[in-house]
Amino acid sequence: MHIKKVVNWALFLLLLSVSCHASVEVIGSLKHLYKGMPGEVYTGEIKLQNSGDTDQEVRVYQTNLLYNFEEFTYYEESSSHPRSNKGWINFSPKTLVIKAKEVRYIQYEITIPDSSSILGTYWSVIMVEGVNQIDPNQEGELKINTVTRYAIQMVTEINDPGEGSLKFLKPTLVTEGEKLFLAIDLVNTGEHYIAPELSMELFDESGVSVKVLKARKKGLFPTTSARFRLDLQDLQSEKTYECLIIAAGDNDDVFGLEYTLFF
Repeated sequence: MHIKKVVNWALFLLLLSVSCHASVEVIGSLKHLYKGMPGEVYTGEIKLQNSGDTDQEVRVYQTNLLYNFEEFTYYEESSSHPRSNKGWINFSPKTLVIKAKEVRYIQYEITIPDSSSILGTYWSVIMVEGVNQIDPNQEGELKINTVTRYAIQMVTEINDPGEGSLKFLKPTLVTEGEKLFLAIDLVNTGEHYIAPELSMELFDESGVSVKVLKARKKGLFPTTSARFRLDLQDLQSEKTYECLIIAAGDNDDVFGLEYTLFF
């Protein structure tokens, strides 16, 4: 399986070719979310802008997206998974040339299958990638050219959300530089997207609450996982704490774990 790491869903790939002054970017959100019922059809568009001073060829294609708590992100064009909506989406054009300072649009249509078994969250990704041509007159010259590739999440949430479920993996102590963290790995084993707020309340040996720690919020599609870090640097060492760890999403998506921490 082909593996790439991403930051904020925008990928930056360095290629060896001639330099270029075109600059195509996606205008607006990198997540297109639609909520609806089986059998419904939705249309939308992705706005592209070339802010550079030369024309730019652009390639548009689909992939699936999965990621895990080890911070690997998988983009796969050929394979699928049970919650992919890749086959529900038609879009056009697949390739285009955006002139300097020009704005163009990718039009898409999403058709939710008319099936009673459709529930929860489904998703895939539309990739927008600049194509750079190598100038044959520059043969023998080696230059660095930056190509920007955007990953736009296409998310479909069915009105019947299905079951929400998060699984806690075994907490571990990790260090980053001189800082100590408690790492909480969560797996979304349910049927819909959850973006939990994770917190941990610590109690001393007499049962008195001494501190509440919170981790940065992260989103989880079904089958994906993420690591949440709780900063332990201000806690008194060589003590035992009883901990209540809570992962709270929307509505009834609240899950807990009791844990004993000694460090």
